[in-house]
Amino acid sequence: MSERLPMPKFGPLAGLRVVFSGIEIAGPFAGQMFAEWGAEVIWIENVAYGDTIRVQPHYPQLSRRNLHALSLNIFKDEGREAFLKLIETTDIFIEASKGPAFARRGITDEVLWQHNNKLVVAHLSGFGQYGTEEFTNLAAYNTIAQAFSGYLIQNGDKDQPMPAFPYTADYFSGMTVTTATLAALHKVRETGVGESIDVAMYEVMLRMGQYFMMDYFNGGEVCPRMTKGKDPYYTGCGLYKCQDGYIVMELVGVNQIEEMFKDMGIAHLLATPEIPEGTQLIHRIECPFGQQVEDKLDEFLATRTIAQVLERFAELKIASTKVLTIPELENNPQYIARESITHWNTIDGRDCKGPNVMPKFKNNPGQIWRGMPTHGMDTSAILANIGYSEEDIKTLVSKGLAKMA
Repeated sequence: MSERLPMPKFGPLAGLRVVFSGIEIAGPFAGQMFAEWGAEVIWIENVAYGDTIRVQPHYPQLSRRNLHALSLNIFKDEGREAFLKLIETTDIFIEASKGPAFARRGITDEVLWQHNNKLVVAHLSGFGQYGTEEFTNLAAYNTIAQAFSGYLIQNGDKDQPMPAFPYTADYFSGMTVTTATLAALHKVRETGVGESIDVAMYEVMLRMGQYFMMDYFNGGEVCPRMTKGKDPYYTGCGLYKCQDGYIVMELVGVNQIEEMFKDMGIAHLLATPEIPEGTQLIHRIECPFGQQVEDKLDEFLATRTIAQVLERFAELKIASTKVLTIPELENNPQYIARESITHWNTIDGRDCKGPNVMPKFKNNPGQIWRGMPTHGMDTSAILANIGYSEEDIKTLVSKGLAKMA
C-alpha cells in the first residue's frame, strides 16, 4: 500500500482510500461523507471539462470539501493504466453512471479485482446494472428515480402528486452507497475477497416509500396523499397553521388526547364507542369524529401564536416544533449549541458557511480541513503517489489524458 496523500489524520475512517467517479449529487454525496469522516477521497473528473456541479455558485464548496481532485481520462489506454495503478492502492471505488457503462468500456469488476482482489466496488445508477434493455441504460436524476419507484406518487397534495424536494433520491442513494460500501468493507477484511455492489436509485426510493406500500401489496389499499400537509390517516398529525406561522405536531398518547380534547371543548367525545377510553391515536377516516376533531384543532391553533401553542404542547408532552425558515436556522439555540452550521475557508481563502459534519463521533470526530479543490488541482500529486515520474505525468498531460490545475 502506498503512502497516503498529505492531509490531517482524523475521524473513524483515517487511512482509508476512496476513489469516486461521478458528477452532480448522488455518487459524490457518498464521497463527501467519507471525506468528512477522515478518509482520503480522490475525485476523478473528466479532462476536457469539470464536474457540472462546478457551475453552481455555492453548493460545490460544501459537497466537494475535503476532496483530492484528479483529472484523468480513465477510458483511454494510458489513462486507464494510471487509473488501475491507483486502484491497486484503493479500498473503495464508487462510480455513478448509466447502467453498466463502465463494463461496456472495458472496466469490469473482474478487471478491477485483477489489480486489487480486496477492492470494494459500488456501482450507482438509476435502474441498476442489469434488468431489461428498456430501462437499464437510461439516464436517471432525482425525479426519475422518485417517479419510477412509487415514491413520488405518494407525495404532494391529494389533488396532485409532487416530488420530494430538494433532490431527495440523490441524497438517499448516496447515503445508501456509503452504508453499503462500509458493510462490504467489513466483510472484505474478514474474508480477503472483494465485493461489488449494485445500487439502483429507484430501488433505494422503493424502500424509502415502503411504509404504506405494504398495505397495498398485502391488502390492495393505496394510501391517499396528504391534504395541506396533514397525515392522510391520523388526526392531529402533520402540518398546522397558527397565527404567525406553521408548526408540525403528532397528537399521540392517551393523556395527550384527553387534555387536548378538554382544551378544544370536545371532551364529550371521549369514552364513547367511537373514541373509547385509552385511545392513543385517532384514525381520521375510520373514526366518525375524525374530521370533526381535525376541524376543532384547526380552529384552536388559528387563534394562538406558535409560542403559545408550543408552550402548551410542552406541558402536555405533545411532540411538536415550529417549521423553521432557512434564515432562522443559524440563530436557533439548538443549532448554536451543536454547531450545526459552521465556517471554513475555500481554496482561494474566502469564508464559506454551511452545514457542519454529521453525525457527531465522540472519540474520532470528523472535520473540515480543505475547501473544494480546483479542476485537476491534485493530479500531479496523486500520480506521483502511485509511482509516476514528473516526466511520465507531463507525457500524460501532453497527450490530453490528464489535466493539472
